[in-house]
Amino acid sequence: MNRLLAALLLIACAVPALAASEAKGSKLSVTYSISRAGQAIGEIKETLEIAKGKYRLGSTTIPVGVLAIFVKETIKKVSSGTLDSAGFRPQQYSYRRSAKPKKNLDAQFDWGKKTATFNFDGKSEAQALPEQLQDLLSLGYQLRYWPKGQDSLRLPVSNGKKITEYDLLRSGEEQLNVPADSFRTTRYTRERTADDDGITVWVSDKLAAPIKITITEKKGAHTEQVLTRVTGE
Repeated sequence: MNRLLAALLLIACAVPALAASEAKGSKLSVTYSISRAGQAIGEIKETLEIAKGKYRLGSTTIPVGVLAIFVKETIKKVSSGTLDSAGFRPQQYSYRRSAKPKKNLDAQFDWGKKTATFNFDGKSEAQALPEQLQDLLSLGYQLRYWPKGQDSLRLPVSNGKKITEYDLLRSGEEQLNVPADSFRTTRYTRERTADDDGITVWVSDKLAAPIKITITEKKGAHTEQVLTRVTGE
């Protein structure tokens, strides 16, 4: 059971579940199922709102199936900032766990002062804010703004406590059939290493939201997130 909870927390803290929406509507909502070794363990609901050059993305993760019997936990994340022709620029990021509030954290990104401030464990830390930084929710958005002609890209990414360099690769196209629909996708990957989990995200031009996300942990365990429903306003 502890392994299932760890998998749920892992994917809730990994690559965001929703990529950049360029639809005319101001609001887009998606739902994903989370599974591990073929067993359903969770559900993610994401809502993206865009207005007047600003965005707000909210994410809620809950356990389902057998895990829900033993774990009463809700994980909420929020990313907000500005949106322009260069993509998403986060200004604030928060992470909340209903059962373990001591794990809560907040981050502020001051682009004028080029400073990132992290608040967690009752303390506050600051460091230089690198260009093109994304948080764990906004990162998926930026896949829509991947530079043309490049097969690899390094992006600084914050989990709300620190900043890590992500080396990302863009690979071939493939057709994916998921509960929400059938999509022609492009695959983006962060390779697994001895120190970091591997992440693969499939994105479609048709929807502009990740169709599927997989995480391969350092020890080899595999967690999968799949698009099940899309609604817009």
